[in-house]
Amino acid sequence: MISRCIAPSLLLAICLILNSSKAAHSKPLIEQAMDRLNSNPPVSEESFEFIVIGDSRSSKPVGLPEAFKKMIGEFNILGPAFVIDCGDLILGGAAEGLAPQWDEFEEVVSHCEVPFFPVTGNHDISDEATEQIWKERLGPTQYSFRVGNSLFIALNSEEVNALDRISDEQVEWVNNLLANTDAEHVFCFMHKPYFAQDWDENWANMAEAFRDHPVKMVFGSDIHLYRNCGIKEGVQYVITGGGGAPIHTPEEEGGFHHYLLVRVRGEKVSWSVIRPGSVLPPDVVTADRVEEIRAIRQRWVGSEPVEVPYGEGLDREVKALIHNPYDTEFSSTLSWEVPEGWSVEPKEKAYTAQAEATTELVFHVRADNPESVRFPAPSLHTVFEKAKHGGPVEVDREMSLVPTTVAQRAPGPVKIDGILDDWEGADPIALTYAESFDKKAKEDLESQIRFQWSPGYFYLAVETWDDEFYQPYAGDIVWLADNVELFLDTWSWGLSLTEKGPEVFLYWGVNRSRETVNTEVQLGVQRDGRKTVYEAAFPQDVVLPFQLEAGNSCRFSMIMNDLDGSVPDRPRHWLELTPGAGSGSGRFPRTKVILGR
Repeated sequence: MISRCIAPSLLLAICLILNSSKAAHSKPLIEQAMDRLNSNPPVSEESFEFIVIGDSRSSKPVGLPEAFKKMIGEFNILGPAFVIDCGDLILGGAAEGLAPQWDEFEEVVSHCEVPFFPVTGNHDISDEATEQIWKERLGPTQYSFRVGNSLFIALNSEEVNALDRISDEQVEWVNNLLANTDAEHVFCFMHKPYFAQDWDENWANMAEAFRDHPVKMVFGSDIHLYRNCGIKEGVQYVITGGGGAPIHTPEEEGGFHHYLLVRVRGEKVSWSVIRPGSVLPPDVVTADRVEEIRAIRQRWVGSEPVEVPYGEGLDREVKALIHNPYDTEFSSTLSWEVPEGWSVEPKEKAYTAQAEATTELVFHVRADNPESVRFPAPSLHTVFEKAKHGGPVEVDREMSLVPTTVAQRAPGPVKIDGILDDWEGADPIALTYAESFDKKAKEDLESQIRFQWSPGYFYLAVETWDDEFYQPYAGDIVWLADNVELFLDTWSWGLSLTEKGPEVFLYWGVNRSRETVNTEVQLGVQRDGRKTVYEAAFPQDVVLPFQLEAGNSCRFSMIMNDLDGSVPDRPRHWLELTPGAGSGSGRFPRTKVILGR
């Protein structure tokens, strides 16, 4: 038995969409998949397979990943009942630039010989205009269908202007579905894995809806990795984000391209993790093992923070720290890899990590001169021999070098106009780390940043000298061309001069709808020949929990992106305040900005 159920409130809108879109697209993709599923149902209502994939988008506007195309070929060989993609099907951006991306996606997916069901992702929908395009070309943003003894529910985690949770209206829709089904199994699919965030804040309303119903598995993506998140309140949670999008996570933590093959056999449900040429067990990466590896590499082994003001040298003792939370000791050796311009004495020490204690190893670290106090800093290497959820863990971690600077208190009102005549005394810091181009080519790109503050605002000014200004984009893909990316504590911003004028884009923030154009931050941009100035004022409310009071500090980094439109084959390149800021991994050193008195 196969049937479909769509939210009643969407029925009229869907009918209108279907009628209006037939000229350009015979049927929305979801309706095509429904038709194919109905015309070729599984032989057995209690024995069938389906495939789950997520994050199959590219990192450029056109050119879907070869990994995704290869997977489609494997879907055809495996022949499941259907495939469902948990979102981020295209790179996205402003609505007016999406047609070529959706055209390419539909062409690639047309080669999939089994029904292909899409789920909304944050790159697919970012505002009302892009949501309307989804409805016209793909179908409803939330829907359900029945296959044999199972009910399948596609949730919409990208509700426009909603905070990071499933809305109460959508939860009520799910409640009605569950109350009126006799399915033996229920599977749910969504893009953002709210279940892996703050359970009470982001997921409690959905968890409550699932109680006393046969919900077996919930799949999410958004994070480009695989993770078996375990069973909570009787429901199995899984993250699958390896459909072809860029990977920034180590392989042992789930960072590899993959998809899932899920098997329904009567009362039993199981799944395998598959990547091109391999079949992997569900516990290939577990939340427990990842949590342990990350704790070892990011918290239990490292150095104390080594703060150095910009322009000063370094000659001091530094402690390396090994924390062993387990009830048995272990012995190992810690050694250093020392870049040119640095020295560490001694370069190696044997140690015994006592049970349930932190071991301190003291080394003398020196830089030849102030110019040598830069990244890469010396890196320590050791093997954490005692692990609970797997074998020993190798650790290679750079010394925690923290460049520091002081943001002066603004002597008076700061006019946000891109003219820096009210910035006297605020010393600039040059961006010295280059990615994808020769930093010596100063005629191509130079950039520097300076800071000020007042009790109500955090100010920054970025000055850039560029041989060619080029920014044809808008929305969440402005980083593909000339653009400033900022990382301020837990906030991530983009500052751009688009064809519409100065634009501030919020990628990540606190209690804000992310991935949207922001109007709270003031931005002024001035261009004069090769020079472009971006001047911005961030109100107190959009830097929380950072408090704008003298003596307080934040962690900060930035990227100055550059794309030369007149050189078609030249890739995007950029300058970084600290290295790795443009890697997309989220793990990179940051400066410390202290609010002066």
